[in-house]
Amino acid sequence: MKVPLQTVLDAGFRKGTGKNVETWALAYYANEIVIKHEGKVQLAAKPLKPVLKEEPKAPKKVAQAVAKPKEAVVQVKDNVESLPPTPFVIYDFKTFLINHPDKGGAGIDETYKMLDWEGWSFWFFHYEKFGKEGQVLFSTNNLVTGFLSRAEHTTKYSFARHGVFGEEPNLEVMGVWLCRGPKEIPDGLLKEHPQFEYYKTRQLDPRNNEKDDKMVREFFSLKEEAIFTSLGESGLVAQTLRWHK
Repeated sequence: MKVPLQTVLDAGFRKGTGKNVETWALAYYANEIVIKHEGKVQLAAKPLKPVLKEEPKAPKKVAQAVAKPKEAVVQVKDNVESLPPTPFVIYDFKTFLINHPDKGGAGIDETYKMLDWEGWSFWFFHYEKFGKEGQVLFSTNNLVTGFLSRAEHTTKYSFARHGVFGEEPNLEVMGVWLCRGPKEIPDGLLKEHPQFEYYKTRQLDPRNNEKDDKMVREFFSLKEEAIFTSLGESGLVAQTLRWHK
């Protein structure tokens, strides 16, 4: 009983809840015999508050930002620049063929020998007319001039003869091109050209196809006002011819 009276059974409890407890406790703990054995006992004036031992809190885990490995930035070259090296020097070839006296004969024979066929290919271009295009010569010539001027950036990857054929009001724009790339016209060459999408293109195989061989020889040797015969027996007049070099 002593411990509760010293700790939680305070004066208010002793007087209010058990009024005889206060009188008994004071008398009992004042007795000399009790004092001799238990010492002086001080009754609680106010209840003691329990001291609660706090459990140690687990330290908060701080999420550490995991640095993402930097992805290597790979600069993808356009398709032309990504092609394997070629031993064929296009500028030397252009000088050779332009100055050759027999472009369609010995000039092309030598071209076939020097050409890197794994790195270059011949193509036939044919412009798809729209509306009234091809009816008047001067405006059709402008189509050729505009197309070639916008293709100047391709000169280190291509060589061509391009022109206007036929007669008013039914003129055709066509060309034979030697382009970098063995099986397709690669990105970075003409595919970004604003007029290229209006051309039908066909790869030529002049080493194995007689008609293709004739077309290559005729295009590179033809003179203006001569008859171009590679597309049919009747032929078409070569009105305007331009080198792309």
